[in-house]
Order: sequence, then structure tokens, then C-alpha cells
Amino acid sequence: MEQLIQWMVARKALLGIASLLMGIAIVLAGILHAHQQTAAATNKLAAERARAAQIDRDDKAAVEKIWERNRQKGAAPQK
Repeated sequence: MEQLIQWMVARKALLGIASLLMGIAIVLAGILHAHQQTAAATNKLAAERARAAQIDRDDKAAVEKIWERNRQKGAAPQK
């Protein structure tokens, strides 16, 4: 009888430890998912910033071309 009680206590202890480990695994999975979402959002933001910077450079180049054309028109002799 005493051996049966010891076995039952050991079984409950093992089940408790298994439950605790499952809980820890679930929490870690949630943290990992959150980190993945953060990384994806960061990468998306970096790509958007890179596109915006390229658009800004293209716009500045276009404005510079317009200014240069206007300077050349202003320097050309009038007929």
C-alpha cells in the first residue's frame, strides 16, 4: 500500500512537472511569435524608408534638372 502511494505521488509530481514545462513552452512560443512580428514590422519599415529615400533622391534630381534647364534658357541669347 505504501508503495502504491509513493508511486501515485511520484506520478502526480511528474505530471505537474510536465504541465509546468508545457506552460513554459507556450509562454516561450508566444514571446518568439512576438519577436518575429516585431522583426517583420521592422523590415517592412526599413524597406518603406528606403523607397521613400529613393523617391526623395529622384525628386531632387528632377528639380535640379529643371533648374539647370532654366539656367541654360536664361543664359541663351534672346532672338
